[in-house]
Amino acid sequence: MSAPESFGAGSGRDACPVHGEQGIYKQMTEEKKKIYLDNAATEPMRREALDAMESAMEETWGNASAFYQTAQQAKALLEKSRDELAETIGAQPREIYFTSGGTEGDNWALTGAFEMARAGGKKLRIVTTPIEHHAVLRTAEHLKQYGCEIEYLPVDSSGFISFKDLCRIPAEGTALLSVMTANNEIGTIEPIGDAAKAAGGKKILLHTDAVQAYGKIPLDVRKIPVDLLSVSAHKIGGPKGIGFLYIRQGTKIGAFIHGGMQERGRRAGTENVPAAAGFAAAAKAAMKGMEETAGRERKMQEMFFAEIRSRIPQVHLNGPEFGERRLPGNVNICIPGVSAEAVLMALDFEGIAASAGSACTTGSHVLAAIGRTREEAKSSLRFSFGPETTTEDLHRTAEALGRIYERMQAH
Repeated sequence: MSAPESFGAGSGRDACPVHGEQGIYKQMTEEKKKIYLDNAATEPMRREALDAMESAMEETWGNASAFYQTAQQAKALLEKSRDELAETIGAQPREIYFTSGGTEGDNWALTGAFEMARAGGKKLRIVTTPIEHHAVLRTAEHLKQYGCEIEYLPVDSSGFISFKDLCRIPAEGTALLSVMTANNEIGTIEPIGDAAKAAGGKKILLHTDAVQAYGKIPLDVRKIPVDLLSVSAHKIGGPKGIGFLYIRQGTKIGAFIHGGMQERGRRAGTENVPAAAGFAAAAKAAMKGMEETAGRERKMQEMFFAEIRSRIPQVHLNGPEFGERRLPGNVNICIPGVSAEAVLMALDFEGIAASAGSACTTGSHVLAAIGRTREEAKSSLRFSFGPETTTEDLHRTAEALGRIYERMQAH
């Protein structure tokens, strides 16, 4: 990552545009604990997940699709993991289909719903929002070449959709409504209950990308009747490369990967049993402490933002106010007049990891959709907490932000 022009070119490869010589950086990182505040991108692996995966790789390494004893041991662990994951959202085990993660789940939901509707010769519209993850938005755009129309529900300045707009969705010609449970950049918790009410009354399939919400807030498909729900393991301290798509029993959606009969014929490929075991172990750990963690993180959100504002009065919050309608542990701020890229570089030199938004893309379609200018978007940062985040971490980060801001203003 190159230094922004405002910092100058530096004096050589050992120079840091913010702190000077590389030796200062080395001294800082050796003396201070590194702080990780990008848990929305990925969480560090939980010990429970690591132990479960190690055990599975050593003891249940068989191919779960075969019939001999070693294979059946692997199959038993796979199904035990499926049972445990189903329980976390109030689903039946047969409604849980393992995937490679949230992106695959989103692709499968949209593509599968469209293909089934097209086979019936009708329902060729997908309705979604402009602040979805690109796994939804780009899949939707891809489907246009096959005759699918895409409509976007408007969002307000905090990222919320309205029940009024949901009720305006036409029943005829709509194959799917896709609304994320919680936004990955600004933490908006969408009214999925309203979406379910509007979609169900018109017999429209409802998909929700619950990647950011899973393990952070309660999800129960018995109370909110979504038809399809995407989840990813690495957002809760599980392994990368595995997730699940919940498909409500009776939902008409085809296979996504063709080949063998794994995942009841809907998702071919040799099952990743160790990853499934690690996923289930991480989910159990996340659910066990979810309420306590959420309460702690909500208090820390307010404290952290107040401390930043005491040092940088111009700062403002992107997304909803802190509380029940915002994801716990999400703080997305705009510091007018600074480059987010430069701030992130400076924070990194102090051993602090944060981000400027989604880990999967550059720029922010989310901030644009809620009315932020291009300049505001370029000055916005996302901090996302995890189970190991402490108040001391946040104090240090707020102090660092204050110092970095002062140095930037002086240039």
